[in-house]
Amino acid sequence: MSIERLETARLRGEPIGPAHREGLIAMLGDPRVGATLGGTATPPEVDRQIASMAAHWATHGYGWYAFTDRATGELVARGGPHATHVAGRDEVEIGWTVVPGCWGQGLATEFGAASLEVAFGPLGLVDVVSFTLPDNHASRRVMEKLGFAYERDTIHAGLPHVLYRRFSTSSARSTSRSVV
Repeated sequence: MSIERLETARLRGEPIGPAHREGLIAMLGDPRVGATLGGTATPPEVDRQIASMAAHWATHGYGWYAFTDRATGELVARGGPHATHVAGRDEVEIGWTVVPGCWGQGLATEFGAASLEVAFGPLGLVDVVSFTLPDNHASRRVMEKLGFAYERDTIHAGLPHVLYRRFSTSSARSTSRSVV
């Protein structure tokens, strides 16, 4: 399995870069998306995110992908495994954001499952987290479909969040990590 190219039945994922700028500006600037992320992003903020994601890939060898529709080539989502600090710990998050026109089509679950395969396969992680705003019921459903279990409430980026965790099926629920 290649970590730099992630394919599912309907999607192609590649590391986020400048080529994805316009699609990310449209997605992250949409108020419907902003309501799930704690606010919308301006074009300069998206540029900073792209630079941060490229640096993350360079440092860790993995990170968020830009997911395009295999049939149309259009950017429809971003996400994947990503090192983060949440609830007082360094963790690897499996995250997702989908363009509103594709909500309810199972895309987050589809690429979330592929992201878990990367996390527990090539990355060799024992566990991963996912978190969202408490009232983001759609994202919480995706977490549960992917086998994450609610762990606790926390504050992240100054906002209340719910933290979920998923252990590798081959792990003994150890707290050690091989990648962060």
